[in-house]
Amino acid sequence: MKIIEYSTKFEEGDERLRHIENIIESKRNYLLEKQKKYVKMAETNKFLHEIKSDYNRHYEYIVKQKQDQIKALDILNQYIDDLAETGKLTKNNINDAKYERKRILSEIDSIKTNLNKIIQGI
Repeated sequence: MKIIEYSTKFEEGDERLRHIENIIESKRNYLLEKQKKYVKMAETNKFLHEIKSDYNRHYEYIVKQKQDQIKALDILNQYIDDLAETGKLTKNNINDAKYERKRILSEIDSIKTNLNKIIQGI
């Protein structure tokens, strides 16, 4: 009974996470499009140069954050690997560790994809 309850809670949490990720993705795409538009406009308008610089600083900051997220998730993934290798985990803990490793690797892929889109947009 508890496994089903935990599974349902994970699914609900995953669904909320996907919804939030979709919102973030939409806003990120909106900002990227705005940034591209301002870059083109800045080429012909000296007054937009400062706005362009602000956007570039903003995107450099976001790139740094994404890189830091990847590093942190790599550390978590390595920690899970280390726990699994010690042999001190129960069968349930091993299954949980495998599930979390899968989620972490998926999140790393997602962050890398977003990071590539950001870098290409600059």
